[in-house]
Amino acid sequence: MSEVIIGVDLGGTNVKTAIVSRDKKVLAKDSRPTNAEGGPEAVMNVMEQSVRELTASQGINLKDVLAVGFGAPGPMNWQTGIVYSPPNLPGWTNVPLAKLMKKRLGVRCFVDNDANVACYGEYWLGAGQGTENMAVLTLGTGVGGGVVVFGKLLRGIDGTAAELGHLKVQRDGRMCGCGSRGCLEAYASVTGMVRTAKEGFEQGKESSLKTLCGGNLDKITGRMIYEAAKEGDAFAQWVFNETATWLGLGIASIVNFLNPEKVVLCGGMIAAGDMLFNPVRETMLANTFEVPGKRCQIVPAGLGEDSGVIGCAGCALARYQAE
Repeated sequence: MSEVIIGVDLGGTNVKTAIVSRDKKVLAKDSRPTNAEGGPEAVMNVMEQSVRELTASQGINLKDVLAVGFGAPGPMNWQTGIVYSPPNLPGWTNVPLAKLMKKRLGVRCFVDNDANVACYGEYWLGAGQGTENMAVLTLGTGVGGGVVVFGKLLRGIDGTAAELGHLKVQRDGRMCGCGSRGCLEAYASVTGMVRTAKEGFEQGKESSLKTLCGGNLDKITGRMIYEAAKEGDAFAQWVFNETATWLGLGIASIVNFLNPEKVVLCGGMIAAGDMLFNPVRETMLANTFEVPGKRCQIVPAGLGEDSGVIGCAGCALARYQAE
């Protein structure tokens, strides 16, 4: 068996693992519950078991593994491999993940931010292939981000670069989960979209959404808003368009600052297709310089839910080769 790289995407709900060959072929994948409530030791047991079982199923010896890359939620230090205190992983405080997993597996291990690895996955094997400069936005409960500049991840001196969801789009705006106000995440995420809908109802707006959520506004979801908009509900369409417009404004700042070839959007929201992408593109073009605005393509992710786990392998390979 030729040398391979393994990616492990550590999420609060599931651990995803993939084996990728040096020539970019995905050989095998696995997904299993994280067992996050068990604490760091239990989660590392899950990751080790996943790696060992997946390699064994492919007849791969761990000595043929060049490196294992882990995508972990922040805050963390990509250089030391220490994961500090991620909110969705109970009991994790200053866990030296790279060191501990290397001891378990006997293989060189690297750790990177989960949004950064998703970005690199799209650059390496997804919608960003062939580009030199690109950005990724992950749209979910929050807005994550990653940036590749001339083929390398932009990490920053402290490893906190490319927190694109925390670009400021509104002075004294909505409170964000990060503790600041007016962040892109507070408007362009699924959470932000639901908040926009609730604010509309507080102003007396009428919509079929009230029926869909059974009259309990706390039960409104992004999917409900999308379904109502798709069925022609005017208020839901306005909410969706408003969310897309905020996203387009954030992307306009990214385009003017970075001059990327592509901005790739990941996450469940991209299933809305043109309902999302058309207003995003229009808003971006209306708020950028002509040359970078026309150059930049805004496209959906090419790897679906596998951007992160494949990016883990890609980052590990890049760091292994750099050493």
